[in-house]
Amino acid sequence: MGIIDRYVWKEVAPPFAIGVGVFTFFLFIDRIYQLTNLVVTKNVPFHLVLPLLLFMLPPFFTVTLPMSILVAVLLSCGRLAGDLEVIALKSAGVSPVRLLRPFAVAGIVTSLLIACLTLVVNPLAVAAFQRQLFTILQTRAVSAVQEHTFSAAFGQLVLYVDELTPSQLRLKGILASDERDPQRLRIILAREGRLLSDEKERRITLRFLDGSINETAAGEPGRFRYTAFNLYDMSLPMESPLSRTGKDEKPELLLPLSQLLSTANTLAAQGQNAIPYYVELHKRFALPVAALVFVAVGYPLGIRSHRGGRAVALAASFGVVVSYYIVFTSMENFALGRWLPPGVAIWLPNFVFGLAAAVLMRTTSGFSPAWMETLWRSQALFVRWLPRYVDRPARPDRARARRVRRGPRASTFIIDRYLIRQYLFFIGISLVVGAALFIVLDLLQTLDRFLRVKPRMLYIMEHFAYNMPGELYKGLPLMVLISTIFLFVSLTRQRELEALLAAGVSLYRISLPILITSLLISVLAVFFQELALPALSTRAEEVDRVKIRGFLPRHLQRQGQVWYRSSDTRFLRLGLFDPVEKSMDDLLLLDIDRGFHLVRRLEARQARWTTKGWLLSDAVAYRIESQNRVQSEAFTSRLADMSEGIDDFTQVQKPIDTLSFVELRAFVAKLRESGHGVSKYLVQLYARVSFPLVHFIMTLVGIPFALASPRSGGRVMGIGVAIVIAIGYWIVHSTALAFAQADLLPPVLAAWTANIIFAGLGTALFLNART
Repeated sequence: MGIIDRYVWKEVAPPFAIGVGVFTFFLFIDRIYQLTNLVVTKNVPFHLVLPLLLFMLPPFFTVTLPMSILVAVLLSCGRLAGDLEVIALKSAGVSPVRLLRPFAVAGIVTSLLIACLTLVVNPLAVAAFQRQLFTILQTRAVSAVQEHTFSAAFGQLVLYVDELTPSQLRLKGILASDERDPQRLRIILAREGRLLSDEKERRITLRFLDGSINETAAGEPGRFRYTAFNLYDMSLPMESPLSRTGKDEKPELLLPLSQLLSTANTLAAQGQNAIPYYVELHKRFALPVAALVFVAVGYPLGIRSHRGGRAVALAASFGVVVSYYIVFTSMENFALGRWLPPGVAIWLPNFVFGLAAAVLMRTTSGFSPAWMETLWRSQALFVRWLPRYVDRPARPDRARARRVRRGPRASTFIIDRYLIRQYLFFIGISLVVGAALFIVLDLLQTLDRFLRVKPRMLYIMEHFAYNMPGELYKGLPLMVLISTIFLFVSLTRQRELEALLAAGVSLYRISLPILITSLLISVLAVFFQELALPALSTRAEEVDRVKIRGFLPRHLQRQGQVWYRSSDTRFLRLGLFDPVEKSMDDLLLLDIDRGFHLVRRLEARQARWTTKGWLLSDAVAYRIESQNRVQSEAFTSRLADMSEGIDDFTQVQKPIDTLSFVELRAFVAKLRESGHGVSKYLVQLYARVSFPLVHFIMTLVGIPFALASPRSGGRVMGIGVAIVIAIGYWIVHSTALAFAQADLLPPVLAAWTANIIFAGLGTALFLNART
């Protein structure tokens, strides 16, 4: 029996390793560019960024390890059942209950590993991540400061920078609005500035050079103060940038186990809300048990799915994972909402799925109830009955007659159709994996909002329908690469590749339909990126904001404290903008010269849109003349000399990431005409063209690496190679884009660098492979 146990463990280990690698990599895709951007454009040393990546791993593993053990058990059991090894073991006297032992041992080991993460490693990792991020944000250039953007990352201090140097230490054209005092609006304008960091004091200082300070007091019309300076220092508050990471919102995540329990008891004794701490306490014990529950559920499902093979096993695993996390997240919110005790809510999913596992195990052992036997007989009758009405006798005859009319030439494409069908099958499986992973991760973030807001089920379905295609598009290159490697590894293991080569079919001819298919995927990706993705992104935002959260559309939503730059020499601040009433309250207008020196400041209690333009009410205008003398003029009502209409304020600028190539090109042209720098947007513009080709390049690179994989453990080696190749591509691509944004590479070259390198690598390996 030790031989059988070792045999089962060898079957479980490869898909388990593949699952951990693939699921974890999907979580890292969006973070690779962010971390690379910190190193290159934000001047953060690599040795400070690398720990952030390492500190992210333990919480990720807490999610991916249970999913991976479930996939591994289902795939292993499905293969054992499909090869009739389960029947052979039963004939030899090995019951399914005895065969469960090696799977149970694997589940116990996984549970202990997850328990080590949740009880010990995760709190330390989260705390270390916070400390590292705090060090980066306090001692290096503030990453929130961006060109041509009003940044509110410093609480009530709004900062605008016209131009940044690559090191972000020298700033040109600065506007700072200090709105911490609601009774006094203080504006600082400066020609240049410096970001100075004091590591000992943990403080960042913004130094203004050659500027002025102008301020007015609320309720005191006509009182205006103007001060010119050569040098002025301001300490930037650092609490808000740290809170933007979202980690301080749950302080219980930082506490070790003993401190978590003592804090919960202390808060409960003081009459404060201790439920989040008790929920976190139970989660740290319940999540490791989930791995055992998944093994108990997956084992009977796996040994039943011998007819469906891998497809049934994967479908079952994703169904179990999605169902479990939906129930788990729902129960967690019930506990936080005081509808259920924390212990009952957190452990209820394990109990329910454990009970289902017990029922499945009982039926698998041969003690099947009569109603379940009737169900299985009905399914068997349906399977035998279905072909009589689906596959009519005339259809095979027509197909045979068509093949006869085509003659021998039709046989040339049998292999092509077979390869393409297998290739698309693997891509389809990868899409299912990606969709399930997206649903699980998205539910972990949004289910509490759904339970709180209680939107219609149709809106929730629209949320997934509009968001999922974009997320799958991001991971499609990795899916294509894994599918390519899986296909050629399978051809090698089944000796099909050797048979084709022995029949005189070269490797180039075998690879041709796969390369053509991947090129077609790249072409379709271009159309999807240009025609479908922008509309889907817009609809997704509309569903999330308007239908689910109940907000007004952006162009009709009232906005407060809005800054707007209408031209190179004019800034506007809207205290309250009402697009429905077409009015602005507490309007502030600043006219400056090319050196960012104040020329005129105009304040109006209200501005209302009319057919003749903006009508100002209760306004005061201050003009800065020679030798910094101030002239003021007050008026009750007057038309403003503003070229901006109501449409300029209600028109919503889409995020750059959601723009199509045509829209982004028009946006770049508009910025260039106004004299702004466009290098960072040119990089994204050229990347719109280069990125879709990555699917063809991944296929070209994946074929030779798949052929080099050994037959024993070929799929594990292939998946490992695929992950390494994908990580390498994303690192090269992100690094090149970051260098271009820092003006160290031409935008065109940066957008195509990764494609050129990996296309050359794939071509060289492909031409040197045995044909």
